[in-house]
Amino acid sequence: MIKVTEEAKVKIIQILDEHKATALRFGLQGGGCSGMQYFFAVNRETEEDDIIIPLDETYSVVIDYMSLGYLEDAELGYTKDLMSEHFTVNNPQAKKSCGCGSSFSID
Repeated sequence: MIKVTEEAKVKIIQILDEHKATALRFGLQGGGCSGMQYFFAVNRETEEDDIIIPLDETYSVVIDYMSLGYLEDAELGYTKDLMSEHFTVNNPQAKKSCGCGSSFSID
């Protein structure tokens, strides 16, 4: 299963509250410089095969079933420093990743 750090949880809830939504979709799509890239979207609807990771009694992270196989045991984090702030993904399935960390490959 995916782990969500406390820092990421706080930021996700803040984003969802601002957008008047209850779920953040986290998944994969083809592309990026390393083959697959992570994506995030404010989600207002779920699909039948979605995996729902509750953050609290109201908010959750939603992952489609196909992405889950490539994200098993990944950790979704959030980093903020003087230069930037962004979500991070520590994915043990990734064998190679790009310099910015937004895409990866498994071979």
